[in-house]
Amino acid sequence: MSVRSISEIMEEMLRKYRQRPDLRSQWRFLAGKDDHGYSDFFIYGPGFGIWQIKGELKNPYELVGAGARMAARRIDDEIREILEQGSPLPFGFLSPHPRLRDRVIVASGIGRYQESMDELRAALPERHHWVERGLRQKLEELRRKFELDKAYL
Repeated sequence: MSVRSISEIMEEMLRKYRQRPDLRSQWRFLAGKDDHGYSDFFIYGPGFGIWQIKGELKNPYELVGAGARMAARRIDDEIREILEQGSPLPFGFLSPHPRLRDRVIVASGIGRYQESMDELRAALPERHHWVERGLRQKLEELRRKFELDKAYL
């Protein structure tokens, strides 16, 4: 498992999205919360695989977090069905480009929102437990770095 920054994931996602315009309708976005109250975003794209981004808002415009690949480039029908359940949700991600300081990567569209991600977590490969743990540890490290754990005075 390789935990990566959101900007690195967004750069790879943009590259894969642009490579195959004919497959754009197959991309999926699912949002929800984990058991610790952190935001979870699952993104699937043909040739991109399923990625999870775990984060917390630093302010209304900036998400602090990290992501990792959950599954290989192909998904089965059970996972595809789960990704298509839930309430419609407009989403937008704005991420600084990982290498070009004067550029940002924008992703937006209509995804889905589920109150509980338990069904998806049960359908993912067994190693997902370790990925989930690594993402939570990275997020907690970022929370300390950006002082998101400090109480308001």
